[in-house]
Amino acid sequence: MRTKLNTLVLIISIIAMLIFTSCSDDKVTNPIVSGSEGNILISTMLPNPDGMSGSAYMQLIDNLEVKALTNETAIPISFSSAPVVCGNNIFILPGWGGETDDMTKYSRSGGKLAKQGKLTLPASSGATNVVTHGDLAFVSCSALGKILVVNHEKMEMVTEIDLSSFGAGDQNPDPSSMLIRDNYLFVALSQMVGGYYPAPDRPYSDVIIINIDTNKVVKMITESASGISTPTRPIDPYSIFMDENNDIYIVCIGGFGAVSGHKSGILRIKSGETEFDDNYKFIFNTTAINGEENTLDYIHAVRYYGNGKLYGTANIPAYYSNPVNYIEDRTVVPVEIDLEAQTITKLNFANSNIYGTAVGTFKDQIVLGLATTSSNGFYTFNPSKGEASSSATVTTEGYPFSFVEFK
Repeated sequence: MRTKLNTLVLIISIIAMLIFTSCSDDKVTNPIVSGSEGNILISTMLPNPDGMSGSAYMQLIDNLEVKALTNETAIPISFSSAPVVCGNNIFILPGWGGETDDMTKYSRSGGKLAKQGKLTLPASSGATNVVTHGDLAFVSCSALGKILVVNHEKMEMVTEIDLSSFGAGDQNPDPSSMLIRDNYLFVALSQMVGGYYPAPDRPYSDVIIINIDTNKVVKMITESASGISTPTRPIDPYSIFMDENNDIYIVCIGGFGAVSGHKSGILRIKSGETEFDDNYKFIFNTTAINGEENTLDYIHAVRYYGNGKLYGTANIPAYYSNPVNYIEDRTVVPVEIDLEAQTITKLNFANSNIYGTAVGTFKDQIVLGLATTSSNGFYTFNPSKGEASSSATVTTEGYPFSFVEFK
């Protein structure tokens, strides 16, 4: 029964969470004005009653002054697309929904969003994540087992990097979120077999390292001692990040809590290294949450704030009803994670449903997009003072699902 429940929740949350943020034709067309400065990109979604379909939008806003937003001037995007922010560029990808095969690029300038061009990717690519290096964009295609290399200035294909030989249990290792450090592309692998889950007998975490000067795979590294699996969320580019020391941290989701023996948690690759740090294994499932009587099974979304503090929206399975109601069940709990002390603390917010899980930063604040029973929109938390807003500062039409401040 638990596996069936987690499968249903996973499928719903995968579709929902493909509205997320992170990072040609040079002619600027169709500028969209959404404020005088456009310092922030947000996305919202309005699911249909089945939770598996609906509409989604993205727009720029200037700040976090109290306001009520509508989607009147927002840009419609596919319900399963994933806005990924790289500098002042925004990429809309096909995602897992199969609604489109196009990768579309927008740019931000002077408070406006302008469509720069699009590129049709191979059919059913499952493309969910982008990182850029100069004119090149590296696109992870979960359904193809490939990394596509694209000239994003011309929106033209350059080459592809085939990862099929690194699949465990099939010919597709399911490349997920990525980052670039020291001219190496670190690609987390979901290693899903026959659906959305990793093989039960392989509670491991794999990362492929690619030399971006040659587009050749250097090696695959594997962490197999901790039981932590499923590194990164394909639709969360922030689930792999670097801290101030250039150490790479990888947030792993442990088969969405649905595979026995698989754990969620965090692994690390230290600065200058190309192997997992054997001395760092932070397991979520067995860590008590300060201020919360239940444990989490995985983290929906994260954002690194600095000084070893990570903020996220944790999934608490104890809060699901029977039968599950994806709109009404408030199963998502905002948390602060101390990477050094390896502790988790509940923040003073009401619980959200699985559609309101955004985490972002704005100046010195943490921003949480939550769909609570009392207020739907973006809440704020001041880490230095420990102060949480009692209601949404910015309310939204639809569930708030991503928040990125342009630096």
